[in-house]
Amino acid sequence: MKVRFTGLEGHEQSVRQGADTLHQGRIYVVLEVHCQTDGPNYFRIEFRRGELPPLFDSRLFEVVDPEVHPSWTVSTEWDGSLTMAPSAWQVPGFWEEFMDHSPDAIEKYEIGRDSLMSQPE
Repeated sequence: MKVRFTGLEGHEQSVRQGADTLHQGRIYVVLEVHCQTDGPNYFRIEFRRGELPPLFDSRLFEVVDPEVHPSWTVSTEWDGSLTMAPSAWQVPGFWEEFMDHSPDAIEKYEIGRDSLMSQPE
């Protein structure tokens, strides 16, 4: 899945949070989609290698390629929210282990990311 960053203009601060690091008009590969039951939806996008790829409000983007990668699975949270991402990332505690620099989590992330990033243009 690929999205184009449409920019910050016209959005309130809570929507724009953290997105000043992105480039307007640039196309990004979505690594994960998180859909909340009672709030905004988010796209996880890597813009700088070696850092936790943040979640950005989906209202800042337009979808330019809706095809999802075959490695994606869907999981539900206790509150009914949905996450779509590589199955290896869907294990409880994965992102916490990644942030704690667990070699196993970092390897799983890099394998998943590289597979997603290698999607044909």
